[in-house]
Amino acid sequence: MFLTRFLGKRSSQPSEVKIELEHDVYLAQNGDLDVRNQLIARYTPFISQVASKVCKRFIDPSRDDEFSVAMEAFDEAINKYAAGKGSSFLSFADLVIRRRTIDFIRKEARHRGQLSLEQTLEGEEESELSPIETQASIQQYQLDYEASLRKEEIDHYKEKLKEFDIDLMDLPEISPKHADARQNAIQVARTLASNQRLATLFKEKKKLPMKELMNEVEVSRKTVERNRNYIVAIILLLMEDYHYLQSYLQLDEKGG
Repeated sequence: MFLTRFLGKRSSQPSEVKIELEHDVYLAQNGDLDVRNQLIARYTPFISQVASKVCKRFIDPSRDDEFSVAMEAFDEAINKYAAGKGSSFLSFADLVIRRRTIDFIRKEARHRGQLSLEQTLEGEEESELSPIETQASIQQYQLDYEASLRKEEIDHYKEKLKEFDIDLMDLPEISPKHADARQNAIQVARTLASNQRLATLFKEKKKLPMKELMNEVEVSRKTVERNRNYIVAIILLLMEDYHYLQSYLQLDEKGG
């Protein structure tokens, strides 16, 4: 609940501030180092907070490697952010920081495990693990790592849904029963998510901009109203950088 309120406050900042932030990101992407450094300095508390949430402990910027990883991730987010996708910069940066921090933690844990194994086997002529067992261990690590990323995406998605009073567990119930109805709803969601003006209205008002949206789609207003929560859920899925969730749900051009 706390995280939901936190994200809600962050995403409800005045539109002027959002525009200024995205303009600064644009300048940084185009080589303005002063603006880039100002962005990093201004959002250092945000960077530290996201890293702390992932690590579930306070991250000390002066000594914790996780903070350096999070700072680099924020810089990466500046480089890769695309305003036209609809997701706010801070929401995008949140995901990038989470992913890179988890990646670092996993690699460190794996490295420590390898060191422990090497120390245990020191002086022995050959490892107790066969090549097959070693390969299986690596594969299991990759599966665990991807599972963590999926969990982070799901947790983030749940928080975004709550901003619209939608519970993740209710999605099967609100999904249209017929395939053609689902495809129509997904197409409405795609139309809004790909239209920067509509996406901006959606984020600012925290609801579907019905008047403007109906000028862009071919389905009836009644149909959109009936499937409102499902459409909102798909919009959020499309607007955010949910690599694993989008792949899992297979939201291709035909719907899904």
